[in-house]
Amino acid sequence: MSRTQTSLAPTDLQRQYHTITRKNGITTSLSMAFVILMAMYFLLPLYWLLVSTTKTTSELFNTPMLVPANHLGANLRWLATYQNGEFWRWVVNSAVYSFVAAAAGTLISAMAGYALAKYRFRGQRVVSTAVLGSLMVPAAALTIPIFLLEKSMGLINTYIGVILPMLVNPFGVYFMSVYIREAMPTELMDSGRVDGASDYGVFFRIALAILRPGLVTLFLIIFIGTWNNFFLPLVLLSKSSLYPLPVGLEIWTANLNSAGTGQPLYPLILIGSFLSILPMLILFPLLRKYIISGIAAGSIKS
Repeated sequence: MSRTQTSLAPTDLQRQYHTITRKNGITTSLSMAFVILMAMYFLLPLYWLLVSTTKTTSELFNTPMLVPANHLGANLRWLATYQNGEFWRWVVNSAVYSFVAAAAGTLISAMAGYALAKYRFRGQRVVSTAVLGSLMVPAAALTIPIFLLEKSMGLINTYIGVILPMLVNPFGVYFMSVYIREAMPTELMDSGRVDGASDYGVFFRIALAILRPGLVTLFLIIFIGTWNNFFLPLVLLSKSSLYPLPVGLEIWTANLNSAGTGQPLYPLILIGSFLSILPMLILFPLLRKYIISGIAAGSIKS
């Protein structure tokens, strides 16, 4: 009897192994199929936008949707010369708004989050509650107050008028306070003070180096938010030379058959839309490792 059990045991184990392997294989195949399906779902509009930049207006409506044409060069030349190349001015404007707001906003959020996370002061609970409460206020609800305030300060139709409201970011303050609380030990602050560094020295020489993943993550979040911001610049700006890309493209969309060209501006709008998403397509792969580590280290630990 023992010999029979001994001889059958390996066979049973092999069957169980093959069963588990088969189930794992099916699960893996289904997971891969789902991932591929989702990738196609998200990439198909991007591919369509890229293909559309190669077509004329008539080809957009009379040729297969996903088949490219050969008019990309002509469309780019038209975009470069239309309205004296104002599109590229909008690109520069968006880059200035986004980079300055992201760099300064990240630094301000890091300093505020550092104070909330590492210092104890009177009214700290009130400040923390105010930061959390401000996250619940829709940005659109603040547009009119911001407009009235900036009008009284003479900041309408200026670069600083668009950048200034982006510098204080409640989400950034909250994100950095949580990230700093988890990623930076208090002992490092004490070591820096023992070595003679001031509070500012500890922050700029020690904290910023440790917090780099979180800073990069927040920089990208603010950069994308400012780059895609539409409603606030639309309210604050009336000069087309100061428009960012979203506002400029929307103006073109609202006037498809105008401006004396004799033809709709569909190719320009589509190619402009594709160029407007290129910064995100470039920044995400370059900064991916910082973003992943920043979000992981900044998450709330149970």
